[in-house]
Amino acid sequence: MSHFAFQFHDFNAWANEQIFNRLKELPKDVYHQEVQSVFPSISSVMAHVYLSDLGWVEVFSGKSMKHALELAEQLKEQTESKELEEMEAMFFELSGRYKSLLSQKENLDKPLIIENPAGGLMKTGVAELIPHVVNHGTYHRGNITAMLRQMGYASTSTDYGLYLFVKGE
Repeated sequence: MSHFAFQFHDFNAWANEQIFNRLKELPKDVYHQEVQSVFPSISSVMAHVYLSDLGWVEVFSGKSMKHALELAEQLKEQTESKELEEMEAMFFELSGRYKSLLSQKENLDKPLIIENPAGGLMKTGVAELIPHVVNHGTYHRGNITAMLRQMGYASTSTDYGLYLFVKGE
């Protein structure tokens, strides 16, 4: 069996794919439609999740947290303006970076010392932080579900239990 961190990230990629598939079934303007919620649009949520995931893979690859935060700020506006299909391709490519990184055991076990500009030093490892990355995505997929409901649409199931059931077939 593969390492839990690898499997849990695979769940994250699967759940994102479920959201993209559902959004592609809806009218095209839903993706950028403004809604009174935690985020102004679903495209803003997806950009936030993407930039956070990008930041963490940068940190896991040896870049500083400061670099990751600056990169997210630099790319925020252009990422939010992407169309659904472009964002899906970006998530797919980023997922490939994660899979490559997580498939090497030495990366999973590598100790990290991360300097968070807002919180000081943190000693951890990639395998320990993957649940944070996945939980962050899960939380925001919940935002998307609520936003879709506000707009009069149903979402789709992205539960970990469903993922295990589907992947076990």
